Amino acid sequence: MITIQNKAECCGCTACFNICPKNAISMQPDEEGFLYPVVDQEKCVDCGLCEKICPVSSKKSHEEQTDAYIIRYNNQKIVEESTSGGAFTAISSYVFENGGIVYGTGYDADMKVICKKAACMEDLKEMRGSKFVQSSLNRTFQEIKTALRTEKLILFTGTPCQVSGLIHYLGKHYENLICMDFVCRGVPSPGLWKNYVDYMEGKYHSKMIGARFKHKTYGYHTTTMKIDFQNGTSYFGSGRVDPYMKAFVREMSSRPSCAECAFKGIERLSDITVFDCYEYTQITGYKDDDKGYTSVFVHTDKGRKVFESIKPMLIWQEQAVEKLVTKNGIMVCNSAKPHAKRNAFYEAAAEMSIDKAMQKIEPITKKDRLIEQAKSLLFKTGLIRLVRKLRKQQGVEINRGTQHGGKNEGN
Repeated sequence: MITIQNKAECCGCTACFNICPKNAISMQPDEEGFLYPVVDQEKCVDCGLCEKICPVSSKKSHEEQTDAYIIRYNNQKIVEESTSGGAFTAISSYVFENGGIVYGTGYDADMKVICKKAACMEDLKEMRGSKFVQSSLNRTFQEIKTALRTEKLILFTGTPCQVSGLIHYLGKHYENLICMDFVCRGVPSPGLWKNYVDYMEGKYHSKMIGARFKHKTYGYHTTTMKIDFQNGTSYFGSGRVDPYMKAFVREMSSRPSCAECAFKGIERLSDITVFDCYEYTQITGYKDDDKGYTSVFVHTDKGRKVFESIKPMLIWQEQAVEKLVTKNGIMVCNSAKPHAKRNAFYEAAAEMSIDKAMQKIEPITKKDRLIEQAKSLLFKTGLIRLVRKLRKQQGVEINRGTQHGGKNEGN
């Protein structure tokens, strides 16, 4: 029987929930809004499957060689809608061309972040872009297992812990399963996201119908949260002034297990890993147009087959693995250090709206709001690149607010 004594040892992957033959395990939110497995002891038969397949306590590994690339999808509209260079869409297109299904992260009718299924390119639109929330998987692993048995090609995309959880749950190799993860900074709770949705809907007096956590409002290098409302209003705010984004980039909102992530490293269970490529110019010597490139690790022969097939859709360059890790991938092998007031922030957010919780713990100032307002002018005049360059030379970390790794302070 699985019991959670230390929350840092549970990543919330749902493998135990899906494997239980008696449906004795449910995923229940704690006081911070993260889901953890809870066992109904009256149903439990002590079969031990839940403990056996836990990806944190029983790690798997593979020894295939990892290749590294920098890529961009050759459709500019797709790149604009993507977090970085559009790798997810390119790989998904391969799956659709081969009659397959894609599992990725989207929203339900109440803006809850969930794992969804896509059968065509049109279904991918809401899946593009990072979602800085731990998505709800529910019975996705069971659904994927059923689909795999029909020999249908499946692409599953998720955090490294979710990918590992799926592979542990399946218990065997499936040639028709492609797994893609990303270099993850950490995942805030679904409960905190609901707090934010409620706060924003109250503030704008309208239902939220869309969210882009890394909108390229002022280019790829300046991360902005974009929220769309039913009344036609759109909101834009960076990690400097948006309470949810600030909590994320300041490392006030990640799951306890993220501080001791068991899934860091270059070698992974996934076939393909993607992450940001902020230092494109340093790595390649070419000018960065601020539209976004993706760093890609290809870990398996299966992944290499996919990558070879999509090369005609891409602008791509092969790179040394170590170079990408050194220049872009600080989070490849390292967990983020929690903010000293992380617990206090979650305690406050349990009692009040997220904006008030943030003002209580680490206030957003008038200066922050003035700098935010200046971004539009700096972007239009092209001066925003000069400001970034000067700040970089002075050793000030620029917020890139990315779940894929990189430097994150207030932008």
